[in-house]
Amino acid sequence: MPDMPHIPAAHIPATDVPAADLLDDEQVSLLLEVLTVEDWNASVAGFTDNGRKTVDRMIAQARAGEPHDRTAHTLKGTSLNLGAAALGRLAKELEHASANVVLEQEGRLHDLLDRSLAALRTRKPINV
Repeated sequence: MPDMPHIPAAHIPATDVPAADLLDDEQVSLLLEVLTVEDWNASVAGFTDNGRKTVDRMIAQARAGEPHDRTAHTLKGTSLNLGAAALGRLAKELEHASANVVLEQEGRLHDLLDRSLAALRTRKPINV
């Protein structure tokens, strides 16, 4: 396979992230082994609500010229903990990015959040 140039995730359109790369399958599998159906559903529902609020807060902070690094850090942590790897990687890059870069990635943030949530909802705990 030829060497591919490294392109930071923030510069790749969200549609270029294949569905197979949205989630960290190992992290999701670990969660699915230990959580009940109710706990998994509650985790995904909480991420749905909090993820949207966090993305919206980061965009609002960038628009207002306020620091967004802590909000991006929060999004990174919650995303990676639940296994939303592509969103977590983007949030990591945006932690130290300028407000303009954050605003340029608004659509990508929402798209990765929506696609990650859809992928997470298809997964079910092992102890069903």
